[in-house]
Amino acid sequence: MLAPRRVPTLAATLLAVMITAGCVDAGRETAHCGPVDPVVTPRTVAPGEELRVEVSGVAGEGCEPFLPDGARYSVEITSEVHTGDTDGGPYSAFLGDLNPGDDESAGSSFQVPADFPAGRAEVSVNLEGARTPCETDPTMSCPKDPFAPVEIVG
Repeated sequence: MLAPRRVPTLAATLLAVMITAGCVDAGRETAHCGPVDPVVTPRTVAPGEELRVEVSGVAGEGCEPFLPDGARYSVEITSEVHTGDTDGGPYSAFLGDLNPGDDESAGSSFQVPADFPAGRAEVSVNLEGARTPCETDPTMSCPKDPFAPVEIVG
């Protein structure tokens, strides 16, 4: 005599589906290319004057060449002069954001803070709102943000 077949219950079927789904690798997180080095003009400027910052697109291999909606470039200026704070770090100021267009390029003018110290400085551009390959791969170290040197005259 044949043994009766058991039909799995709905709860058992759902449990099996959930366990299997938990074992499936969703793959690597999408990584987006970071911006190329910015072009900054003029290269010599006084505190309180304006700098024009332009980014002509993204650079890199092995990453998405197009940025997602909401991604932006954060622009900062950092002096070689140290602040004198207890941490002894360099003087740095956020200048503003650039919103990339369809070709991932962007540009705008920003005012150098009136109290920015004279000397050599760097204007850097950091991708915000999209993760780059070094942020999605724990085996990579992130390079310095793309930048352009400027001279602040007092």
